[in-house]
Amino acid sequence: MRRTAEEAAQTKAALLEAALFQFAEHGVAATKLADVAQRAGLTRGAVYHHFTDKTALYAAVIANSWDSVTAPVWAVLDSDGPVEDRLREFLVAWLRRLREDRHFRALLTITLNASYGPDQPEGISDGRASKSYGLADWLQRLETFLAGKRGGDGGGNGDGAGRRGTHADDPSGAAAGILAWLCGTALLAATDPDLLPPSDASGVALPLRGALP
Repeated sequence: MRRTAEEAAQTKAALLEAALFQFAEHGVAATKLADVAQRAGLTRGAVYHHFTDKTALYAAVIANSWDSVTAPVWAVLDSDGPVEDRLREFLVAWLRRLREDRHFRALLTITLNASYGPDQPEGISDGRASKSYGLADWLQRLETFLAGKRGGDGGGNGDGAGRRGTHADDPSGAAAGILAWLCGTALLAATDPDLLPPSDASGVALPLRGALP
């Protein structure tokens, strides 16, 4: 019985993995459950055993991947150090993940693209709600961070230390600007990762300057 449960979990994980990349490469509307099954090396019956339809599969992909795939990047903001340093490291980590982590890039592709267009599958509003919740959570994290409510702001001592410990006069507006940059770079990566800015301090200078005075 235990082995059967483990095999079922492995099958479900394989389907979620296959669906993530199938959705990202071909779009949610164009993807058929048979395509997902074939990519996973399984039967279509295996898909229906775990998911009632494509909408349920899409929602499961988002729910399964959102925190696990994005958490390592967001953890940078929770580290110690001045606000400016942490924000810079976060933005650089974001660009590197978009370039190098195919799971990260695929997840961002389907969350930013899946709810657009007239040919989306019926019921995809569940996916749109998941996406809206996820992006709203990101915005709240950024607002909280820029408002200085996370520890380790690196208070002022030494040349320039006070400036690095400050935040924008309007944390909400600054957070919205950073979120727009995150979404914009994710869309670029979905088209061609080579279009992204350099994955270093020079590539994130513009959004950093807009967020911090």
